[in-house]
Amino acid sequence: MKLAVDIHHLLLENAGTKRVTVNLLEQLKKATEINLLEFKPEYTLKQKAGIIGKIQSHFIRLFWVQIHLPYLCWINKVDILLSPEFNTPLFTTCKRAVIVHDAHMRAQRKYTSSLWFYFYYIPFVEFAIRHANLIFTVSNFAKTQIVRFMRLNEKKVQVVYNGLDKSFLNINGINKEDIKLPEGLISNNYILFVGTFETRKNIERLIQAFSKVKQSNPATDHIKLAIAGGSSASKFSDRSNQISSLIGQLNLGNEIVLCGYIADIDLPHLYQNSLLIAFPSLYEGFGLPIIEGFASCVPVLTSNICSMPEIAGDAAVLADPYDINDLAEKIEKIIFDPVLRSELIAAGNKRLRFFSWEKSAAQITHSLTQLL
Repeated sequence: MKLAVDIHHLLLENAGTKRVTVNLLEQLKKATEINLLEFKPEYTLKQKAGIIGKIQSHFIRLFWVQIHLPYLCWINKVDILLSPEFNTPLFTTCKRAVIVHDAHMRAQRKYTSSLWFYFYYIPFVEFAIRHANLIFTVSNFAKTQIVRFMRLNEKKVQVVYNGLDKSFLNINGINKEDIKLPEGLISNNYILFVGTFETRKNIERLIQAFSKVKQSNPATDHIKLAIAGGSSASKFSDRSNQISSLIGQLNLGNEIVLCGYIADIDLPHLYQNSLLIAFPSLYEGFGLPIIEGFASCVPVLTSNICSMPEIAGDAAVLADPYDINDLAEKIEKIIFDPVLRSELIAAGNKRLRFFSWEKSAAQITHSLTQLL
């Protein structure tokens, strides 16, 4: 089977989708029944400044996905094209499979640009997904959502869980004292959030809950909140300003560390040295920080909605992400209850068995071979 994988998004993203694709590719290369081709453009896809630059970048990406990529599939006589990041061509000479991680463009419509939504997402992205031969998604919750919002044939949608990034597999043998943390952070003295600055990540409520914990319990004076993510991206500049403004209003400038983008090689160390992982997202198809927290032997707090309970199982504390008081109460309980902390860490280690890139890649490989 000659399988082509579109990896153009690896040139653009530093988010979880990039790590998912890299790990999946590594496993697919081991499959003896696959002749793997990786397709990416030689020209830049990065967005330039200003509205003109934004429009230009969209057109260049559109050209790649809808014209250049199908051409490469044709001249290379590809059997199947796999698109790991929802963008897939409308028409190709080969079979098409696509990975759709969630339906947040639809489910959280108010946070999506109207121009982009109506002139690109609906006519190109959703139409192409609907007519793909096979659709993979990352949780049962995500499957329910994309079938509903995109009006998909449920039989074409298969659930394949994400696995754990390989960088988290060998962190327990590292001496914490040998690790250099971002300025302002001390080992076991910070709560960690990892993610982008998208509104759905719920960073503002996490900050407000953290403020409540600090105000109500003097024993938390030494504890800080570390926010790690792609805050430098131009599309999140407004969100970055909003978050910085809230931190100032709550007088938390010395209590919160904005770490910015953390390289993959350093991310496991940031997890391992934290006091707890806080991931109170409003919408996720999966939620990589949950299993990354499990692998780091750190207690995890996450939301009681969407995919988070499915992924966390009984290995995390669940909270209402819309309720600041509930978030604050659960954060404080995890910090000061040693028995609960030990139970969560043990449960997290057991839960990790459900998430393996080897198993996920084997599922995908088997399903792809059935298309031929």
